Amino acid sequence: MLRPATRVDVRQVMEQERAELVRLLGSLSDEEASEPTVCEGWTVRDLAVHLLGDDLSFLSRNRDAHRPQGDLPPEWDTKVEALEAMNNRWVEAARFLSTPLLAELLETSGRMVAQFLESVDPSSPGEPVSWAGSDPAPWWLVGAREFTERWVHHQQIRDGLNKPGLNGPSFVAPILATAMHGVPRAYERVDAPEDTTVAIDVTGRAGFSWAVRRDEGGWKLYEGLTREADARVSIDQDTAWRFLMGMSTANAARRKATVEGDNKLAKPFFSAVSAIVRRT
Repeated sequence: MLRPATRVDVRQVMEQERAELVRLLGSLSDEEASEPTVCEGWTVRDLAVHLLGDDLSFLSRNRDAHRPQGDLPPEWDTKVEALEAMNNRWVEAARFLSTPLLAELLETSGRMVAQFLESVDPSSPGEPVSWAGSDPAPWWLVGAREFTERWVHHQQIRDGLNKPGLNGPSFVAPILATAMHGVPRAYERVDAPEDTTVAIDVTGRAGFSWAVRRDEGGWKLYEGLTREADARVSIDQDTAWRFLMGMSTANAARRKATVEGDNKLAKPFFSAVSAIVRRT
C-alpha cells in the first residue's frame, strides 16, 4: 500500500561513516594515499581533501550564512562546470596537507556538521537540494544529500585501495531512500492523468519499493508496494544507486532493469539524477 515518502534520518549513520573513513585514512601509508581513484586526476588523498572542502563549505553556507561573491550560477550545466572548477582549485591548493592531518581535520569537521544538523528542526526549510527541486529543501533532505556525497566518495576511496566498501543495508538503504527523492523531478514535464503511477522496485538486502504518482499538484514520491501501476521498473540496489549517483550511465541501468507496462512512462526514470554530475 502506498504512503507519502517519509523523511530519511541519516544523522547516526553519517557519524558511523565518518568514523570508518577517519580510521581508514589514519592507517594509510603515503604510497597508499597516492593511489589513483575513479575520479580522474584525483588520488585517495585528493578525495579526502574534497570531502573536507564539502564540510567546510556546508558549515560556512548554512551555519554561518556566508555567501561569497561569484556564487554558483542557477543553470545546471554552468553550475556543474563552476563547481568542478572550484573543487579542482581547492584540491590543488590543499595538496600540502598530510594524510594524518586530513584524518584529524575530517574528524573535527564531521563533528561540527553533526552538531549543526542536531541544532536545526529537520522539517524546517534549509537550502535547496538542486537535484530535488529549486525550492528550499527540509533540513533532513539537506543532511541526507551530504551523507550521499560522503558515502559515494568514501566508496571511491575504498575502491582505489582495493578495500571492501561500506555496502551493508544500514548504509545502502538510506542512500537509496535519499536518491529516490530525485526521481519526481525527472517526471516534471510528463503530462499524464491524475493517479498515473510508476512503481520502482529495488531488489537486494537494502532494497525497497517506491512509486512516483501524478497527483493534483504534480508528481510526488510514495513508498510501499503497489500492484496497481501503469509502469513498473525493477532494478537491483547496486545498479540503482550507481546510476542515480551518476557513477554509471542510463544505458547501463536500462540493460540491467526490467520494465513492465507503459515503456513511455518508465523512460523518465532513466533520466533521473540525485547528485550534481554530468550525464553521459
